[in-house]
Amino acid sequence: MVNRKRGRPSGKIKTSKIEIIVEPDLKEQFMTLVHSNNQYCSILIREWIIDYIDRNNKQD
Repeated sequence: MVNRKRGRPSGKIKTSKIEIIVEPDLKEQFMTLVHSNNQYCSILIREWIIDYIDRNNKQD
């Protein structure tokens, strides 16, 4: 497993975006929970993406 640092990577330029479409209520609930846990949605989603890649690369 690749051990990647969590959170915003320092010194890396982030220029790619992923756009998702969700219901406004779903987004509001998510944002409320994220902020109540003192987190940032972009960092949280980035971590989910890294975890997904790591889990699926184990199968290779």
